[in-house]
Amino acid sequence: MIQFMYGNAQQQATPSGFPLKKLLGGALLGAALATSPVAMADVLTFNNLDNQFVGHGDSFDFANFSLTGISNVPGASPGDLVGAIFNGGDPASCGQACPTGTTNNYYAALNDGIVYLDPLKAGGTVSLQGFDASFIGYAQGASYPAVAGLLRVQGFYADGTSLYETYQLGGPVGGSFQFQHFDTSAGFSSQRFDSLAFFGFTCNTSGSCNAFNSNKGQFALDNIIASVPEPSTYAMMLLGLAGIGFVARRRKQA
Repeated sequence: MIQFMYGNAQQQATPSGFPLKKLLGGALLGAALATSPVAMADVLTFNNLDNQFVGHGDSFDFANFSLTGISNVPGASPGDLVGAIFNGGDPASCGQACPTGTTNNYYAALNDGIVYLDPLKAGGTVSLQGFDASFIGYAQGASYPAVAGLLRVQGFYADGTSLYETYQLGGPVGGSFQFQHFDTSAGFSSQRFDSLAFFGFTCNTSGSCNAFNSNKGQFALDNIIASVPEPSTYAMMLLGLAGIGFVARRRKQA
């Protein structure tokens, strides 16, 4: 069961550790993974998608990933509005206080909607290195605090535990919201998640931020930098050598 961390507590679940074993194969694998090349990252943009509204459960497939809009409302039905693909060159198409300063298409998470990023390959994992994001206000001309909202990115492991990071989304600059670029931390970007979820908080002038209770935790998302880590060729080669050495030693002892 997936549990979102959206309260005031700032505790993060950490991946469970692996026991240390004095095995040649394990040592070789660790050394190989430590020196293996980083997986090539993809940059997910929305420029090739038509401008459209996104309903609960609607998905978009990219080269290695699937992005899905989901409602947080229990009993949500397909078609319930959770997002849209907007044209940044036409801010009026948004109808709300959307970011300006870009001519690209972007994903807009609306009505407290959640965005899932999953690997397309069965059994695959996903790592996140960065993204562009902006808060989306509920109305043009309204008053917003300096930190208008928060964007939380929560990665889920196969065993149900999770790890998250939270990013501040600034208020309007010169009367308009703007995209900001965010890099995930080294500790987060190195993780291999089964699934990633993005969801927003709305903040008031006193600094209190809340999620999933106002339909105002809205945000824009673009240029998602993500990778699908694969077993390193070096790791597989060294594991093979370790296996050959183990067999050779067993034969010698026989």
